[in-house]
Amino acid sequence: MKLLKEKWFSLVLTYPASSYVSYSMPEEIKRGSIIGNIAKDLGLDLGRLSARKPRIDTEDSGVKYCSVNLNTGELIVQERIDREGLCAKKASCVLKQELVLENPLELHRIHIRVQDINDNSPQFKEESLKIEIQESADKGERFLVGESHDADIGENAVQGYSLQQNDHFKLNVNTKASGRKYCELVLDKELDREDKKEIVLLLTAFDGGSPQRSGTVVIHVTVLDANDNKSSFSHNCSYESFTHFVVLFRFLFVVSILKWLLILLKAHCVDHRLFTLS
Repeated sequence: MKLLKEKWFSLVLTYPASSYVSYSMPEEIKRGSIIGNIAKDLGLDLGRLSARKPRIDTEDSGVKYCSVNLNTGELIVQERIDREGLCAKKASCVLKQELVLENPLELHRIHIRVQDINDNSPQFKEESLKIEIQESADKGERFLVGESHDADIGENAVQGYSLQQNDHFKLNVNTKASGRKYCELVLDKELDREDKKEIVLLLTAFDGGSPQRSGTVVIHVTVLDANDNKSSFSHNCSYESFTHFVVLFRFLFVVSILKWLLILLKAHCVDHRLFTLS
């Protein structure tokens, strides 16, 4: 495997008493990339390096991120080094390793400061959001739509939001005490359900990296009826119901009267027959 000739370290500190060396490198560099010449930086005898069986151990991990080229004494990348996987959102990310040598036994601490690169895009929790707003909502009312998340830190994290041009809403971006940004929809023009029952918006979150990365979410705004036409409809329904009730009442009243009249008529006929027979 051909090693890359470009060295990434920016700082080397050696302390004979503590046997400490420090490097700095960006995350996600290719396997085989040279981090630094550890044999030279620690003052090791390159001629005896192979006989001393050097190995690199990683603190709190069994992953062999680095190895030593026995011919050149260079510390090279052996496995993918992902800053977010190692340190999540920590401001500082240090990969701690040890160089172990035999004959005689020596331990040398290696600290690799892993620099963030813009390898992640802002992401919303969902691909689309649904918001319900009464058409009677006043101009200036605000509606929280939350925030986007970016695994990167600093300038590579979310820096702002933009809202696709539309007729009814504008965007208000706020910053939390933690520095994370979130946004709200601000009603800029009153809604009318009879004119438009649903409004589709496109919200974009962007970071400050180079090249810049972004993520989007589609917002579906449902305009709810404010009952502006319901009163007359209810009135008509009530009037019609009342009219039907009156007609039914009259019908039942007439039926009842006729029923009693029939009963009285039958009784009268019976009495008349009895009187005649007497």
